[in-house]
Amino acid sequence: MHWRMEKLFNTFPERGRKWSARALAVVLAGALAGCSLLPPEDEPLKPPLAKPASVRTDTVEAKLGTIVKKVKGTAVLEPTEFANHRFTHSGGRVREVLVKAGDTVRQGDVLVRLEMENLETELLQKEIEVERKRVALDETRSQGGDERRLRIARLELELAEKLLASVREQVESRELKAEMDGVVTFVDDIEPGDFVEAYRVLVTVSDPSKLRLAYRLNGNENLSEISVGMTAEVTMGNRTFTGKVVQTPLTAPFTEDQRLAQAYARMMYIEPDELPEDAEMGDFADVEIVTAVRENVIVIPKNGLRKYFGRVYVQILDGETRRDIDVEAGLETSTEVEIVKGLQEGQQVVLQ
Repeated sequence: MHWRMEKLFNTFPERGRKWSARALAVVLAGALAGCSLLPPEDEPLKPPLAKPASVRTDTVEAKLGTIVKKVKGTAVLEPTEFANHRFTHSGGRVREVLVKAGDTVRQGDVLVRLEMENLETELLQKEIEVERKRVALDETRSQGGDERRLRIARLELELAEKLLASVREQVESRELKAEMDGVVTFVDDIEPGDFVEAYRVLVTVSDPSKLRLAYRLNGNENLSEISVGMTAEVTMGNRTFTGKVVQTPLTAPFTEDQRLAQAYARMMYIEPDELPEDAEMGDFADVEIVTAVRENVIVIPKNGLRKYFGRVYVQILDGETRRDIDVEAGLETSTEVEIVKGLQEGQQVVLQ
């Protein structure tokens, strides 16, 4: 490198050699000094000192009180007496459906009729045969026939009448008739030409004069805490009265009717002590049943109770310090919880 610098120095004229030497010295000094010829870099700014914001802590004082657990919801008026109608001898193809929901019927009215196939023709033949046998018996009597001929004529008439009764029974088995006076509250989705099996419920007739309230479970609601005999507060419009629980899913009667069994599994029934005069099937009412009461116990808001992997605890504020303590919870409602053990009256519970 030395010889290169010397060669570079010799290329300048003699008058400018002194100036060039000085300039070259400055360049070399700058090169050797690294970045000394560049402006100094700015130092990073430090964040301003600020006082951290205080964290708000919501607390509630553990106090003695009363906690009440209730079941509340809406019930509908349903008849207490009803009859499910189905064909029991055999099924068949539907000829006609003679009623619809809301119709008033009398006992014996035909609700659904199946195809008769050849039964109607056979019925006429049997009726004619009976009449012939009656005529034959009358002729035998008028001709003074002996006892043996008369006995044969009587037996033939009796046989014809029995055969006629058998065909009539088959015809009647193809007709579904109302077993009671009332209102049609259910008609299956059937049309002429559809085939229906025996024992399938096709029509329900109910007595509209005898009503009770039916409360259906909602979602994961549990009625195990309700028992028969509990008092219910019932509100219809601006009137409030009481009633008694008469049936729960656990006390429902056994039935082979799958549709009814499924309804019983999710239904509670309340018999009201009274009803407004204008109350009808299908009317709604608000019901409220008290299932449990705890008095003079420590009660805190439900969002003060903490649960983590099976641990049940609360967090209390002791001065400026938070501290977790294990507790035993008792009665719980949608908004409050009873603390049976672990928490003392007056302690400040930190809410979540």
